[in-house]
Formats: sequence, C-alpha cells, structure tokens
Amino acid sequence: MPTIDLSTAMSAARFVMPGKVSDPVAAADLRVRVDAEWDELDRAAREWSRLGEGLPPTRGRVVGRLGWIRANLQTVTPVVASLGARMSRDTTAATKVVSTQLGTLFGLLSTKVLGQFVLPLAGEGSGQLLIVGPNLLDLATEFGDQADDLRRSVVLHEIVHRLQFDGTDWLGGHLRGLLDEYVAEAELDPDRILSVAAELPEAVREARRTGSVQPVLTAVMTPPQQELLDRAQGLMSLLEGHGNAAMSLAAESVVADPDGVREALESRRGDLTSKILTAVAGMDMKRRQYAQGEEFVRGVIDLAGIDGLNRAFADAEHLPRTDELDTPDAWLARTAA
Repeated sequence: MPTIDLSTAMSAARFVMPGKVSDPVAAADLRVRVDAEWDELDRAAREWSRLGEGLPPTRGRVVGRLGWIRANLQTVTPVVASLGARMSRDTTAATKVVSTQLGTLFGLLSTKVLGQFVLPLAGEGSGQLLIVGPNLLDLATEFGDQADDLRRSVVLHEIVHRLQFDGTDWLGGHLRGLLDEYVAEAELDPDRILSVAAELPEAVREARRTGSVQPVLTAVMTPPQQELLDRAQGLMSLLEGHGNAAMSLAAESVVADPDGVREALESRRGDLTSKILTAVAGMDMKRRQYAQGEEFVRGVIDLAGIDGLNRAFADAEHLPRTDELDTPDAWLARTAA
C-alpha cells in the first residue's frame, strides 16, 4: 500500500528551497513577539467574528520552512494511504513519484506561506496554527516599519480560520467529505500517475506562457475533480474572504495601518507562480477569488451585519454557492428561511 515516503519528500523539498538561513536572533525575537500577542489577537478575532464561544485560547507555533513542510506532509499522508488502499498493482514507483511531487510542491509553497491553519483532516480538533517565521522575517525586511502590523495581521487572519473550524461543529467534517469525494474521483493507475509526472512540466510552461492555470488543472485533475473544485469554490472563497476581511475590520484595535498591510500583501499574492502552485495543490484560489470572497463577506456585513454573515457557519446548506458570491442579497434571501 503506497503512502508518502517522508525521506524522499523532504529531500525533494530541500532541493527546491532557497539555501538562505534566517538570523537566529531575529527568529528568536519573532517567537517572543508572537507568543506575547496570542491573547490580544485571539480576543480581537472573537469579538469581531462572534465565533469560538467556549473554545480554549488560541495558540500556535512559529516554525521554519521544513517544520511547515513536515506538518503538511503528515496531514496529507492518510489521504495518500486511502488512495493506495484502492490500488492492486505494485505501487513502489508510484509512491516515489507522489512523494517527490508532494515534496517539491510543499518545498515551493514553503517559500510563500506566511501562516496557515493546517486543516483538521484527521478529525475534530486536529488542526494546528503555524506561522512560518523565515517568510515573515523576509517580509518584515522588505517592508521595514510595517513589520509589527504585518505580523499581527497574519496571525489574526489564521486565528479567524481556527475559529471557523473549531467553533463550527460541522465544517471540518464537511470539508473532509469534499476531500473524500475528490479522492474517490482520482485516477489510480500507476501508469497514469507516471504520465502526470511527465506532463506536468509542459503544463507549467504552458501556464506561464498563457497566464492561465487551466493547463495545470487539466494535467493533474480528472474532469469530475475539476467539477468538484468548482463546487468547493463557494466554501473556499467564504473562508478566505472572511479571513481577509478580518485583517481590516477586526484589526482596527491591534493594527496601526491595515491599508498598508493590505497593499504589502497584495503585492505578493497575485503572481503567476502562486497561482500555479495553488492550482497544483488542488485549491485554485486565484486573486479574483480571494477578492470575490472578501467582497461577498463585506457585502453581507453591510446588509445584515456579522450575525447575518454567521448564517454561513450555521449549516452546510447555508454555504454560498458560486453564483451567489456576486449577489450577497440573493444569498441572504435564500438563507433567511
């Protein structure tokens, strides 16, 4: 039964990661600052979102890039194992290929991710909040005086994700159900896996040439998987739009210049490399979808306040549909009943 060969995956990740080492003094200082701010930022996120009543205080970890990669590999290992249970042929080659692909993907992503609430795919309460220290330090070096605001905004964003999942008893199970359906549609023939590995470089080149992520999606996903991804966009846009809105609307008491933070983060979010990476990861969260999700959240808040928005976290049937993301009034009308 194939699973992830952690050694192979980590070797692939190290190969594509930059060799730069962060200043240990700066890294230690970052940990101290983050640890000192959990309570304040957790309180701001709860007061704004009105989620998380009764939950214990939010805590997370500042990790290096390798720590972030390892946490994500451990999270997806059971998913890969469930794929392997459906394969009858020898899977040694497929295991090596999948491990190399995932290691390479996470290695590249590890240079961009600032923070992450690692989703609770192993069951309720299994999510973990990680701040990727080297990337936050690089961003602080680039933007200087905004370092404190950037740090606080990133942590606030991820705390909101923690409240979304740990404060809603059905959301994690719903996401795991979508993932199970996605996995069930996978093509498991080892020859097909090897074929994807061969096709992917050309798909990436075509995506860079055209500016579209569709060639990558076509290479790595079956048509039913692409349809499922489209169905999941309402959920993904809601979650990210909610987190993005919090970085402005919930940050007023803890961030000096939310608009400056937005400009700094937008400057690095919409590049094509990021689009390709997120497409390969199975979550094509293009810039427009981040923006669309936030516009939806803000539109609902303008019309019905936070309580109106929180209908979305009451039941899976209340999640916005793709065609409702541009019409928050239509979503409110549907969920009012």
